[in-house]
Amino acid sequence: MIVQEFYISKYDWRVRVYYAVTTYWTSEILCELHRIGCRGDKFRQAYRNLSSGRLNTGLTYSDFENRETVMVIALTSSPSEFQNSWDHEKGHLCRHISQAFNIDPYGEEAQYLCGEIGQRMFPIAKKFLCEHCRRNLCGKY
Repeated sequence: MIVQEFYISKYDWRVRVYYAVTTYWTSEILCELHRIGCRGDKFRQAYRNLSSGRLNTGLTYSDFENRETVMVIALTSSPSEFQNSWDHEKGHLCRHISQAFNIDPYGEEAQYLCGEIGQRMFPIAKKFLCEHCRRNLCGKY
């Protein structure tokens, strides 16, 4: 597993991303989700997702009040599946921040926000987009 943290200063928003997640990391991630306020049905759903061991899954939970997000991208079966999971979870994060700040989801600000998130994640994500690099990374987990 690789953990990445980044900060989006314009929105005072902290993000923690877990890449290549396996069931081994379920407890650690659940503790982090609980810390930022994930409870009830959302917490149970996160537990089921994290403990299932299924490839090509993920989750994104945000605490709107404290402006924090936990994002998880499980192990994926191919670079294209990683791209799909990455885009999907980035989309949730973009929508959460847009919702918190009443950003028009059809406007330029939302697109710039999504672009910034992609750029912040790219240094890690690129390792999962190349089949050669991905094999070397995923062999460690």
